[in-house]
Amino acid sequence: MEQNVLNHNRSYVSGKSLLKGCALAAITAGTLSGAYALVTKPVDIAPAYNYANTQSTYGVLAVQITSDTTGQAVVNLDGFRVYTSFDFKLVPDDNGQLGSSDEAVFIYNLAVDCVLTPSGGNYNDFTNADDIRNMISVITTHIEKNKMVRG
Repeated sequence: MEQNVLNHNRSYVSGKSLLKGCALAAITAGTLSGAYALVTKPVDIAPAYNYANTQSTYGVLAVQITSDTTGQAVVNLDGFRVYTSFDFKLVPDDNGQLGSSDEAVFIYNLAVDCVLTPSGGNYNDFTNADDIRNMISVITTHIEKNKMVRG
């Protein structure tokens, strides 16, 4: 009678079944986590912009177009909330394409209405010309990216 050590060794058989079970559990966990990643989307983080001329960080918190030529915006400037109102017009923007009828937003008047601290208290207006120029840039980008005005 021939004895095969690998087939008749009970500890080897249980180890083999344990290995199969662990492999099945790993494949199942990987499949479920991959399916969960496909179903859920990460929360979009509002972009923050840094400009070399002021060493400040700017981010648009909210923009509201109040009429065909006016709007309001809240900009995060280094943690301070800057409430602004602005006037704009749509200007032709062909980007070098012949026959293009695209229009770009041109903000020509931006006023700082109030500035709030991170805790919500009033603060004196500390913005300068570079801050205004940078806020116009981020607000214009936000309006055009989200297609908030139509020509």
